[in-house]
Amino acid sequence: MKTLKFILLGLLFHSSVAAAADNEARFAMKGAGFLPCQTFTKAREDRSTLYYMIGGWVEGYVSAHNRYARDTFDILSFESLELLMSVIQNHCRTNPKDRLHGVLNGLLVSLAPDRLRAVSPRVQITDGDRQTALRRETIRRIQSRLQKRGLYQGAIDGRFTDATRSALIAFQSDLDFETTGFPDQTTLWRLLRN
Repeated sequence: MKTLKFILLGLLFHSSVAAAADNEARFAMKGAGFLPCQTFTKAREDRSTLYYMIGGWVEGYVSAHNRYARDTFDILSFESLELLMSVIQNHCRTNPKDRLHGVLNGLLVSLAPDRLRAVSPRVQITDGDRQTALRRETIRRIQSRLQKRGLYQGAIDGRFTDATRSALIAFQSDLDFETTGFPDQTTLWRLLRN
C-alpha cells in the first residue's frame, strides 16, 4: 500500500510537470521576471543589491529550465551568469519596456539548439591566474568549429590540448582579440554563437 501511494504521488507530480502551465499556456510569474528592462539596466549600472537579486533569479530560472526542458542537461553550453546578464543588458538598452521574463525566455529559446543534451564531464582549464571549467562536449564543439575554420587539425576529443589552445590563439588573432589561447566568454561567444 505504501508503494502504491508513492507511485500515485509520483504520477501526480509527473503530470503537473508535463503540463508546465495551464491549458492556455499561462503560469504565475514570481520574482524579478516582472521587472522592466529599464529597472534591470539601472540596477546593473549601479551594481545594486537588486542586480544581484536578479542574478539569483536568473540562475534559478535557468536551473528550473534545465530540470523541466525535454532532452536538456544544461541549456547553457558555456555561458556564465555574467555573460547572460551582459546579453540581457544589450537587449534591454534598446527595449527598456520589455519584461525580464520575456527577455530571458527568448534568450534561452535561442540557445536551445546548442544545449547540452546529456551530462558531460567538466574539464579544468588553467592559464596563469585564469581558470575555467568547460564540459568535454563544449570543448569538442570548440575543436569542431576551429577545424571548420581551418585553424585546428587535431582530434575532436574534448581534451583542451596545446593544439586546441594554438587554434584558439589563431582565432583570437583573426578577431583582433588579445591572443591568450584561453577560452574566455567573449571568445567562446564569437566562436560558438556567431
